[in-house]
Parts: sequence; structure tokens; C-alpha cells
Amino acid sequence: MIKVLGIKIIDRIKEAGLTQGILSRHASLITTRLGFHEVTDEVCSREAYIILHLNGDPADTDKLATELKTLEGIEIREMIFTSEKETLNVGSVKNSVEILGILVERSQSVIQSVQKLLTAYGCNIHTRLGVNEIFFGEPAGLIILELKGDEKQRLLLEKDLKALNHVLVRTMVFS
Repeated sequence: MIKVLGIKIIDRIKEAGLTQGILSRHASLITTRLGFHEVTDEVCSREAYIILHLNGDPADTDKLATELKTLEGIEIREMIFTSEKETLNVGSVKNSVEILGILVERSQSVIQSVQKLLTAYGCNIHTRLGVNEIFFGEPAGLIILELKGDEKQRLLLEKDLKALNHVLVRTMVFS
């Protein structure tokens, strides 16, 4: 099993310290961490997102999620990869943040098929993170995408990825 935790911090300045305290206590479970928020010359958003790739005993990762859920001002979403296929996402809410997790078997043909799709839908990929993983004893790649743009295109990307053999797809949406 592979677990990815998504955290939306509603007020980054107020809640980041408390969130960081919990993450620091559970640092041994965090394999990869990606944090992002909107920054331009005119604005620095108070809203922020953290994506955690977790590794460890499921009871310990559940404890981390439970501790985070006690905080006010944050939302938690989870992606769990098992050998089972997930149903197609029914859509997202306008102005939402959609995170797509893709677990790819390490075979050249599968990797090429996934890369071809990601290139074709590249205008909908705002952020991309790739990490090496072991899934049921075999090498795999975990790709985490933050999707933006046209909702129909995002749903088509998800559908096309889910149609591939040896690829598992999970989603989390923050509204």
C-alpha cells in the first residue's frame, strides 16, 4: 500500500506553524514533501497546499492524519494505492485544486505511454512531482500532478490514464 496525504492550509500564516509541528513529530514517515501556494508580484496567497508521500506502518500514517485533522483551518485528503482500480472521478468544483496521483509499473512501454499522455495534456499540468517507489515488491514510479485548466481536458486525462494497463490513478480535490 502507498499513501499520499494532501493538506490544504486555509490561512498559511496562522496555521503553518501548528501543521509543521505535527509533521516534524512524524518526519520519519514522510518520504517526499511538496508545498506550494500562489505567489505573484502583486499577491502572496495565505492559502497553501502540502502533498506528503508517506512510508511506514499504516497505523502510524493513520495517526499522523488523525493528528492533522484535529487542527482548525486545514483540510485533509488521502490517496491510497492498492492493487485495485479506482472508479473515474465524477468531476471537480470550479476554482478547486485537483491533485492526480499516478502509480506506474516500471516497464519501458508503460512509461512511454504515460509520458505520451502527460505531454498531450501538458497544458493542464501546473505542477509535477515524480518519485521512485516499490509497489508489491516491484519498482514503480509515483507521479503527483496538480491539474489546472479546462475541466473536460482534466477528466479526459484521468480517463485515458485509467485505461492503461499497469497504471493506477487516484485523485483528491480541494474546493
